[in-house]
Amino acid sequence: MDFSVADASTTRKNVSLTFSADDVAKAIDRVVAERRKTLTLPGFRTGKVPAGLIEKRFGDELVPAATQQALDDALAEVLKQTSLYPLSGVELDNPSGLFKRGEGYSCTMSFDVLPAIEFPTYEDLPVEQEKVVVDEADVDAIVERLRTDMAELVDLPIARLPQDGDQAVVEYKGFDENGEALDDVQGQFPLVLGRKQALDDFENLVKTILPGEEKEGPVSFPADYAHKPLAGKTVTMRAKVISLKGRKEPEINDELAKKAGAKDMAELRKQIAEHLENSKKQQARSDAMQKLLDGLLAQVSFDLPQSMVDVRVRRAVNEHFARQSGDAAQPSEEERAAYADKVRPEIEQALRPQVFLMALARKENLEVKNEEVELQIYQMAMRAGQDYHKLSEAYRRAGLHNDIHDRVLADKALSLIYSKAKVQEVEPAAKAGDAANA
Repeated sequence: MDFSVADASTTRKNVSLTFSADDVAKAIDRVVAERRKTLTLPGFRTGKVPAGLIEKRFGDELVPAATQQALDDALAEVLKQTSLYPLSGVELDNPSGLFKRGEGYSCTMSFDVLPAIEFPTYEDLPVEQEKVVVDEADVDAIVERLRTDMAELVDLPIARLPQDGDQAVVEYKGFDENGEALDDVQGQFPLVLGRKQALDDFENLVKTILPGEEKEGPVSFPADYAHKPLAGKTVTMRAKVISLKGRKEPEINDELAKKAGAKDMAELRKQIAEHLENSKKQQARSDAMQKLLDGLLAQVSFDLPQSMVDVRVRRAVNEHFARQSGDAAQPSEEERAAYADKVRPEIEQALRPQVFLMALARKENLEVKNEEVELQIYQMAMRAGQDYHKLSEAYRRAGLHNDIHDRVLADKALSLIYSKAKVQEVEPAAKAGDAANA
């Protein structure tokens, strides 16, 4: 087998393969020999059926297998010799063509690859990183948030207007500009005010209604509202507060700490301080990494592999219209194309740093093992409270394992850049401002 590699673009390769008649014969003989080992036909013992008879009777099955096996082996050898790494599915210029004994065979395989980037110097780069400072005010804010989250809903001693923090059970119905009721705008639900669970206009209306009373007012829906019939419209909404409960926040003491899983308040504050310190360290490191990456990206220009862009654009389009699946009408091809054109620039912008880092990772011979991909999925499952095995299988069916692999590979490259940088710690901006005003 002979091959040659040509550039279809800066991110796409064409691999031309040529098989001699002898190569074709050997490939067919190989699959025939494999079948012969276990084949039994009347009048012949297992493993003793003549090869010619096997090929004559089972050629329609064996020749396609021989063709595919030879192409797979040839591609593997090409990739080994050239160190190319396909980013996309391999396209064959004659996918229906099959080997024929006594004849040669040729084809061209095409696939996307990472761009060849002339990397600027990424060693000993200076970068400023904020020092990590955790003060009592930071801890106080978290304790106060815990206190708010642990508040109990209680009946109010007297009737009053709803306010932020209250839970109101609200019954509502919408009317159009002609006063006609909208069948799809009605219902009842519990609303915690101040949590952005409803549109601002609706919350403001509810805050004017005493329990047991009913009022109406205009509610404007944003232009990008998910339910298309309401997008960009103003609807007259009639609302009734069925019931109203206030929130009773616990005192800040050892009992609160125990409910949060600590022995006492001193231990809780210590745990919070440690958590904040770790979070701020991670954020400071992440910010410094981003500075390094932005500086490097500003020095290079390269093309993006179109297969990576196209996959993400299709996914964005599908997800966008899936969120609107409640609407009866399915999106037209024109609507899908228009949305694809809209999101393509931002997807390309988001992909640029990842492609740069993946190319750098290949240059540095960094690798990602399957166990590392599975660890990422496991951590996502734990955070979301989902079954790891089901989530992993869902990602595999959706073809998202490769996305995680690529992201982990890019993260490794960025960590390498950071490890080689000259990091200088500086005072946090807010703290520096406080010091200047002191």
